[in-house]
Amino acid sequence: MIRSLSLGITAILLTLASCLSAAAAPRTVFVQLFEWPWNDVARECETYLGPAGFSAVQVSPPHEHIHWQGNPWWERYQVVSYKLESRSGTEAEFADMVRRCRQAGVDVYADAILNHMTGIPGGVGSAGTQFSHYEYPGLYSHQDFHHCGRNGNNDIRDFRDLYELQNCELVDLADLKTESTYVQEKQAEYLNRLLDLGVAGFRIDAAKHIPARDLEQILKRLKRSAYIYSEIIYDPAGPVQYSEYTPFSDVTAYDYPHRLGYAFKDKNTDALQFIASGFPSSIDSIVFVTNHDIERTNDYSVLKYSSPEQHLYRLAQIFMLAWPFGYPQVYSGFDFNSFDQGPPLNDSLRTLPILDDQNQCRAPWTCEHRLPEVAAMVDFRNQTDKAFTVSNWSTHARDVISFARPRFGFVAMNFGSQSVTKEFQTNLPAGDYCNIVDAGYRLKSRSCAEGFSVNNSGKVRTTLAPYSSLVLLVKAQVKK
Repeated sequence: MIRSLSLGITAILLTLASCLSAAAAPRTVFVQLFEWPWNDVARECETYLGPAGFSAVQVSPPHEHIHWQGNPWWERYQVVSYKLESRSGTEAEFADMVRRCRQAGVDVYADAILNHMTGIPGGVGSAGTQFSHYEYPGLYSHQDFHHCGRNGNNDIRDFRDLYELQNCELVDLADLKTESTYVQEKQAEYLNRLLDLGVAGFRIDAAKHIPARDLEQILKRLKRSAYIYSEIIYDPAGPVQYSEYTPFSDVTAYDYPHRLGYAFKDKNTDALQFIASGFPSSIDSIVFVTNHDIERTNDYSVLKYSSPEQHLYRLAQIFMLAWPFGYPQVYSGFDFNSFDQGPPLNDSLRTLPILDDQNQCRAPWTCEHRLPEVAAMVDFRNQTDKAFTVSNWSTHARDVISFARPRFGFVAMNFGSQSVTKEFQTNLPAGDYCNIVDAGYRLKSRSCAEGFSVNNSGKVRTTLAPYSSLVLLVKAQVKK
């Protein structure tokens, strides 16, 4: 299995820590640090995410959650109470993390579970709260839940039946009556408490199971504006449409990673040019290569970092960050051997620290958000934000694509197993440019010792090695 990244990370962190230019640029990319403890998130904001120019970090649900045998990852998605005590840390640690991230220029988005509570008969939560399936002391009781009367156990079976989808239980998870004024008020109280601590936005988990009108009413009760994005696992033949949620929320373009995977695995270069077809508008869409859900599937189309196809995953991430569509989310997780496996915990059932004394990531954490090309491509996207268009799209056989970001950047990519020599039209001024995803690139100064010459016609001739990219940025030029 792939273990934690160490090669070159120390140098990258030192470089980024003083990269003032990234801090001054627009911030257009966020990262999901899945299951990270709050103390480690705070350090990462200060030492890497802020200096690298990330806009925000999505953190795991901060509420009290269940404890289950083996402590699977999905414990975090079963709500016991809205106390801010979880295996990632205490309320004080959460508040400190939010404060430190904000000081580093990084917003915090909290994963928010509003659709349901728990899916087990009962127990004691991570903050010591006793509960049963439909009884949560001081919060909810039996009348605050849907009891749909379908399928013998109230579970959803037909995901294309709107009544079942939004009134029955998703894998036994007690389904809240989100149409209830009382429930809406309690959920808004929770979100407002997070806003008071400085949280800037929310990912709404399982949003398509909440009627859009109910979710909108909950969000209208927020005391101030927040960035909202809804998890919509879209089914074109299903009863729920993106357009129901986009008036008040961005949405996850859930087919985006699958389209990427098919394109890169099947060498379908034309599919990349039209990858956004059928999605909501760019300003409404969250795009990603993977996340905590789909990396645990065996779907052919899913690209994974911890796999023999890591080279394709890394190319897809470069493409996503270069292609002008949506709000990109970079993912960072941990190695696992089974679907349910959660992060390593201590005897108190708290997640063990990720970062060591040298600020390196311990195994099993993969920390793929620290890959050198990710930092460079975050800078590329931030710097090319003013030209959110593509020109000079070109394909070569089934293996090579190229395109320009007019006046600001250029990308060529070979996802085949053979080298390709070709002349490309970059649309850049004549000059000697760095390949910003090359190992010799110096991000702090946006410079390199050896580069690629663009002639007076805006063309560059180069050989692309197998599974490699050439990424040029107008501000990144050769300096001996």
